[in-house]
Amino acid sequence: MRYCDDHDYMNMQYSVKRAIVRPEHTAYMLNVLILIQQLNLDYATKMVYNKEKDLVFVYKPEGLWFEKEFVYEMHHLEQLTPYSVTAIKNMSMQKDDGIVNVRCMSTHQQSKFYNDDKYWNMDLKDEFMANTRNLWKGNWDDKRNGSIFTFESRPTEEQELTVSFLQLTISDRKSG
Repeated sequence: MRYCDDHDYMNMQYSVKRAIVRPEHTAYMLNVLILIQQLNLDYATKMVYNKEKDLVFVYKPEGLWFEKEFVYEMHHLEQLTPYSVTAIKNMSMQKDDGIVNVRCMSTHQQSKFYNDDKYWNMDLKDEFMANTRNLWKGNWDDKRNGSIFTFESRPTEEQELTVSFLQLTISDRKSG
């Protein structure tokens, strides 16, 4: 009994396999490899400070087998704020085994850190979390006032001086 894989070029099954199935399988495998290459590999495998603690060296996987070092300035790193205030209690960063998303505001790259204590040096975890939550400070002290948006009926004294200075500058330009 003969099979279609014994390279008999005269049968129809081998011709279809060679002309259609093999190129489709090759294209499928290339798509799988591209998908694996483009996976979200923003998870930090290692993070190191310099001596002054103003630079952070974050190691993340690149591709399948390689690891790349990214250097960030500490004051550019910020934890992503939630979309709504009601979702904060359900966020994964509030859980002990959750994930913390940290974004560099200058390069717009993200890094994901595991929140579990076994992945952190406990002497440095609280300091890192405090330094990357600058947009969060004071947002829940009051129902209507936070560090990002404040609702005041009157401008502050500094704002009034700025406006009056700008008005004087505009009037001097018009008259002169």
